[in-house]
Amino acid sequence: MGTSFHGPNPWPHITRAIRTRGPRYAAVPYLGHLAPELLPLRSGDLLIVNASTAAIRAHATSPAVLAHYLSKGVRILSSSTLHAKVIVTNQRAVIGSPNASENSTFTHEAVVISDDPQVVADSRAFINNIDETTAVDQIFIDNAAREWAIGHAVPIPGITGRMQNLDNDFPLTPTNRIFIRQVSDHETRPSVRIAPVKQTSTKHLSFNPSVRYRLETLRLGKPSSMARGDVVIRVSTDNELLLPPAVVISNQDRIPDSPSQFQFFLRVRNDLLPLPVADTERYLVDVGHPSAQLRSNHYLRSLSLRAELLALWNL
Repeated sequence: MGTSFHGPNPWPHITRAIRTRGPRYAAVPYLGHLAPELLPLRSGDLLIVNASTAAIRAHATSPAVLAHYLSKGVRILSSSTLHAKVIVTNQRAVIGSPNASENSTFTHEAVVISDDPQVVADSRAFINNIDETTAVDQIFIDNAAREWAIGHAVPIPGITGRMQNLDNDFPLTPTNRIFIRQVSDHETRPSVRIAPVKQTSTKHLSFNPSVRYRLETLRLGKPSSMARGDVVIRVSTDNELLLPPAVVISNQDRIPDSPSQFQFFLRVRNDLLPLPVADTERYLVDVGHPSAQLRSNHYLRSLSLRAELLALWNL
């Protein structure tokens, strides 16, 4: 193999390079929900991450992912000063820039993969010499889950922010699966501004070419059939608001501190505002949808109803 350079989207090469027998050693600071897929570690492997309180509260390292690796028998250590990204197998070393996160698959990243014995040995020594680490066990993860719950996602390119154009997520089309979900006020934080529902036009929501996105979570009391790429329109039961469409961007994860609950990560456009449910229902009746069923959880089958709902936000 020799030494090869891979960029700007090196994760397929990294994942393929580390699918070998024998223990793997990885020093990757931040772990997003895609980490188990990008970095498939197993029992006997070592993972060093930055699971400091700051990283957890910024949603840069996921407690759910830490719990996944721990359940696989991976030994996990946390170093608050880790910034390098180095992965070593018995035959290869991977040295580069990407964190194990979905966002790193959308930013320009680069790695060098080498089977040079000296590079492999030096990389392994580097990982072995990372000091001031804390062992990550179930107690550590339980505490991290509490910190995660009181924190919020901070946009960090390649970690919790995304630098490339996100317009492939919006506008949406009727071909996306769309779900209606009821949520309470403590599960979501809708904008204090409310958009009016107009019966003659939906152009009242102007498009901002520099639109910004935010990440939110959707908590569920039981497993769901929703999957990445689906669209969910949430109905806030506390203040009777129809929240704008959100794209599911993660697999379903079990919440570490609540074993019977699950969560999805959602991408939401900041320029789309909530709508009053009652006004929306009246509008839908007027355009031929008297049974929209906005007040129950269900999969939205009607293509015409999907189109009408998306049109409310000019999507």
